[in-house]
Amino acid sequence: MRLTEDVLRKVKRPTSGQVLLWDDLLQGFGVRLTPTRCAYVVQWRETDGRRPREGLRRFWPGTPIAEARELARARLGEVLTPAEGNAGLPLRVAMRQWFERQGEIADWRPRYRTKVDGLIRHYIEGEVSERINLTPALRAAVLEVGAKPVGSVTRSDVLRLADGIKRGAADQLLAVLSSFYNYMFDRGVEIVNPARNRLRIFGGRRTRTRALSEAEFLTLWRALEGEGDPALGAFATLAYTGVRRREATQMRWSEVDLKRATWTLPPERRKTGKRDPEPFVIHLHPAMLAILKRQPVLKNSPFVFWGRRDKRPFEFNHSLMLRLKALGLAEWRLHDLRRMVRSGLGRLGVTQTVAEMCLGHLAKSGLVAVYDQHSYASEKRAAWALWGDHLSSLIAARARKAKRET
Repeated sequence: MRLTEDVLRKVKRPTSGQVLLWDDLLQGFGVRLTPTRCAYVVQWRETDGRRPREGLRRFWPGTPIAEARELARARLGEVLTPAEGNAGLPLRVAMRQWFERQGEIADWRPRYRTKVDGLIRHYIEGEVSERINLTPALRAAVLEVGAKPVGSVTRSDVLRLADGIKRGAADQLLAVLSSFYNYMFDRGVEIVNPARNRLRIFGGRRTRTRALSEAEFLTLWRALEGEGDPALGAFATLAYTGVRRREATQMRWSEVDLKRATWTLPPERRKTGKRDPEPFVIHLHPAMLAILKRQPVLKNSPFVFWGRRDKRPFEFNHSLMLRLKALGLAEWRLHDLRRMVRSGLGRLGVTQTVAEMCLGHLAKSGLVAVYDQHSYASEKRAAWALWGDHLSSLIAARARKAKRET
């Protein structure tokens, strides 16, 4: 949370022991609450793994939070190692150090960590990849900017990189660069963030609204029938449940109850798990249940859909996606299937609240979240059944048509 005087006035102090509240604006700055005191603190991580914590000043009725935050910023700058606080390091070296440090102390999801690592490797360090085609001029620009001292990188340098790559990757790169420079500033390195206000560069974040049509879905289904399992099974899971890609491909047998026809996603496997810590129970349609029952079990592997490499989960790999893209569908992504499910639930008459909850979204906010404590479990179960029946009828009709044509 963002610490303010108003927040600290309203928060309840513990009757015993202590409670620590950490600030969203400055990592390592927080407030320690005890039954009798409220004090500012700073905490950081040493290279040997220790986490020293120091008090700054007593809170009430003393220093305002804005001033205490600046004191914390200065103190964190003093205790950093020279490598972390050196604006003269090459950008590629400093960002790699930042990435490794954040990987140790930040609560990054594995998927996000992999994404940031790839952005740094390809667009800052200049690593060559067969999947990312950079022009010779852009590759030279990457190497040049990556070799520049952190404090010498300009906005024009950043735009040179962003303008030469795809829009989505450019937006992600700018976000990572901005986070890195904010981190440096928070630790006392007085340099300008060349990626500040990054969304204005493209006129705002682009929201994707593409949803697969039923005809496009059937085209993909027919192609994946030729691929067979686990590709077909994972695709069917996306289609029947509306979950996110990695929630489906990393499905574990421990999460599935075939007798009760339920799939329980734990919070740590969900994007919204921190804000919604309750397990997410999905009721499986009979057609989806049949697909799961035919999946072979790999000994000592927890995954329902497993890949070829030593018990790792299945993934929609590059070669498979190339074959699917060759079907001639307009630019599409697997996540478009999730929008197809949501749109389909709406067309079938499922209420907005229930449809959003079927996708695992936080559908209730504000006063609604306070007063509406109904779980909507039976309504969600009926919605999944209705959608599953509709999807199964589409697949069956397509199979009958294909049979007549042959």
